[in-house]
Amino acid sequence: MFCFDTSLVRQSRASDPEPFALFGARKKRKNRGTKMTSLRNLALTAALVLGGLTIATGASAQASATQATNSTATIFQPIQLAKNTDLAFGTIVRPLSSAGSVTVAAADGQRTSSGGIALLTGGSHTSPSRATYTVTGEGGQTFNINIPANFSMTRTGGSETILVTLAMSVTNPQTLSGTLGATGTLQFGVGGSIPVSNATQSGAYSGTFNVVVTYN
Repeated sequence: MFCFDTSLVRQSRASDPEPFALFGARKKRKNRGTKMTSLRNLALTAALVLGGLTIATGASAQASATQATNSTATIFQPIQLAKNTDLAFGTIVRPLSSAGSVTVAAADGQRTSSGGIALLTGGSHTSPSRATYTVTGEGGQTFNINIPANFSMTRTGGSETILVTLAMSVTNPQTLSGTLGATGTLQFGVGGSIPVSNATQSGAYSGTFNVVVTYN
């Protein structure tokens, strides 16, 4: 039977303790080194994660922005035009010779003539008048009035014409009375002039023209 003498081990430990002490110190240093490496790796991982979050947050902030924006609207009531009177030159007696003209003033409707033309009034004769209009729309707003420069009247039962040159009592632009949110109005007149000569054919002449009003 083999017998192991433990006393020799005890004697060896007692006589030479350094090898066991060195082994223990080395093991402790190795453990400390392993722990330090683990801590360094953990710190590096945390730094990378935090850095990635910071970059992602910064990129998100730069790629998106929000701004509140207001919206507004202004509503006008429709602009309307009403005719109060038509343009009428009345009854005219042509001259015996030469030529002249008859004018109805846009401002007040007064009728005048030149070139030996006679003007008849009263009785069954048609009274002269300027055309008058009333504009209705949004208070305080500006608008333009458009009329043709001229138009033709044609003799009833014939083909002869007389050229009418038009004029307004106001100039563009005009402004409706009142303020926004209320109804505003404005009145104006249109007059004109016609040529009449000793060669102008007798008869009744008539024609039409359009007046247009538009918000600015």
